[in-house]
Amino acid sequence: MMDEKTARVVSVIKRMLPDARVVLFGSRARGDHLADSDIDLIVVSGAFEGIHFTDRASLIIKALVVEGVRVGVDVELFCYTPGEFEEKRREFGLVKGALEEGVEL
Repeated sequence: MMDEKTARVVSVIKRMLPDARVVLFGSRARGDHLADSDIDLIVVSGAFEGIHFTDRASLIIKALVVEGVRVGVDVELFCYTPGEFEEKRREFGLVKGALEEGVEL
């Protein structure tokens, strides 16, 4: 079950990107987070096609600001197209580890 802060962020993402797969990982997925722990999310969407990797998270952060969503902790977003995600899930690294411990929301 996701906490209130995570739920508010995910709600904005799902409204902005209805096709998005969202994976929560890190301490909030494990359930051992502190009140000030960051929110780690992988967001996969076809809408990211043609948008530079470094600009994708900014689009979501701007949407959170526009909607007035303030969670009081850092939100770490790793945004991939479906093709990039499939490549990354096979590699040893962040995505593979996140999928092992993470929760799809």
